[in-house]
Amino acid sequence: MIQDNTLNRLSLQNLINAYCFETRRGSIVPIDAQDALQKSLAQNKPLLVLHLAPHNTQVAVPLERVSQLGQHRFAATPAVLGQADGAPTWLQPSAVSIASLVIEDIVHQHKGAETLDANGVLKRWIESYEGLQIILQHRSDEVDDIVDAVQNFIQTEQSLIYGHAMHPTPKGRQGFYGAEWAKYAPETSSKTKLHYWLVHPKHIVEEFVDGESITAELQDKLAPMMNAYQQQLMNNNADYKLLPLHPWQAKFLQQQAWYARLQAAGKLFDMGELGWALHPTTSVRTLAAFDAPWMFKLSLSVAITNSVRINLPKECKRGIHACRIWRSDYGKQLGKDFDTIAVLNDPAWIALTVDGSIIDESICILRDNPFDQDTEVTNLASLSQDHPTRVTNRFNTLFQGIHARTHAPLEEIAKDWFATYLQVGFIPLMHMYYQHGIGFEVHQQNSLIELTDGYPSKFWARDNQGFGYIAEYAAPLIDTYPELVSESECVIPEDFADSRVAYYLVGNSIFGLITAIARTQYVSEAALIDMFRDCLMTLETRYPHRPLFDLLLRSPTLPFKGNLLTRLHALDELTAPVETQSIYVDIPNPLCA
Repeated sequence: MIQDNTLNRLSLQNLINAYCFETRRGSIVPIDAQDALQKSLAQNKPLLVLHLAPHNTQVAVPLERVSQLGQHRFAATPAVLGQADGAPTWLQPSAVSIASLVIEDIVHQHKGAETLDANGVLKRWIESYEGLQIILQHRSDEVDDIVDAVQNFIQTEQSLIYGHAMHPTPKGRQGFYGAEWAKYAPETSSKTKLHYWLVHPKHIVEEFVDGESITAELQDKLAPMMNAYQQQLMNNNADYKLLPLHPWQAKFLQQQAWYARLQAAGKLFDMGELGWALHPTTSVRTLAAFDAPWMFKLSLSVAITNSVRINLPKECKRGIHACRIWRSDYGKQLGKDFDTIAVLNDPAWIALTVDGSIIDESICILRDNPFDQDTEVTNLASLSQDHPTRVTNRFNTLFQGIHARTHAPLEEIAKDWFATYLQVGFIPLMHMYYQHGIGFEVHQQNSLIELTDGYPSKFWARDNQGFGYIAEYAAPLIDTYPELVSESECVIPEDFADSRVAYYLVGNSIFGLITAIARTQYVSEAALIDMFRDCLMTLETRYPHRPLFDLLLRSPTLPFKGNLLTRLHALDELTAPVETQSIYVDIPNPLCA
């Protein structure tokens, strides 16, 4: 059984790392600079020390691994400096007490503190804490599985144990209560069938790149799995169309006034659960199974990390247009020119309409499902996470396996792996950026790496609603697909695209990957940063005078998304304008010589 101190350590680690990175407060005291009191807590490890306002509370925690990129691994639960019998001593308050002290410090330092949602963030942190507790209870006997060398797509999607390393509430899912949390969580190895409604065609809107009707194709695929009642409903309403819903969302929508009205008018019939047993993936609301023809990305009125996860029509349009581009001759040529890059397209969507308006909460997006049980493909977030109780990660296992097969030195393997990733993923993405004006918002969760003999062999980008087209470089595409501007709202200027590449592709993905590989201690973060800097300098010779390379190589700071500050300002990344949907902070640039 995983102990409570592990739960406390992990939950506070995410929060405090985010706090330190976003506020630039907190200092690391090396072993040889510690006083006697600090040494009594540090136990011969570096110490992270915070001085928190408004009461000048000192919080400290020994570090198992120090990261110049901010993702420190804690060796224990943080302690607070207090008094016992008139002498200073380290106290161990509850984890929620420490969390509240950290949040209160930001509120106190912030001008106009009344605008910050401190109570809301603390509430979400507690909910995330409780979610992680459920995960650790469910996975305690099989937690070592997350560092297995060989894993398929669904295994890695359900193995992101404690989530985004720089997010204060990575397991916050406001809306799931009681047994629902474990029932619909990927981390508990759950699976569920979708809930279907049979709806009059005038109340359905649908779009399908690969055929005339996605609802007709869906009906054909589901027909053999229908029970007698469901088949009879279909026979009695031959022109009606199927609408897939997350089972939690179906119950949520049944409480809306229009639901009873449509049912009473005979325009909507509840089919119940049907079809494939689907596994929730890292995003929770996207479900997949190897035997299903598509993945299903469903609207879910649950606040997951930073947003209530409702699909929007403009996102559906972005996905459709991106799919048409990649299915076109142009896209096929892209696939040949950049043969290590592939895209999980979203070729269809279905939604309910009431009184002529799309009900966003009902939208279902259908996604390509190319992987089978033998495909070794992993999202970067799961690949890069630490083991929760042992100082190891999956890279240790992968590198040891390669070493056993090739007898190459482990340092050489670690460097070769990172170099291969740059060749397979990062470099061709940058070529595509400048040669075709296509930008990918691929943070670690949306970056899928296919492995062959333990090394990266293909980069899969998912969630094409986040693809952007850079106005300065994508003129041929925009001329061919003017709806990228008029419908999808995804044509962006170069300076904005550069800032997002600097965060998503570099700050989130590359820096997170560097930290994870360096955790093995076969190679240092500094050595990997040098390799990445050399890669950027080589790219700059190919694309000179580009502001992005000037930003990455010579700016003293880089933009970094502040998830803690974004939550404190109560911003919803799916509904806020794209320019103001998140709080960005400037962090010291580790690439700047």
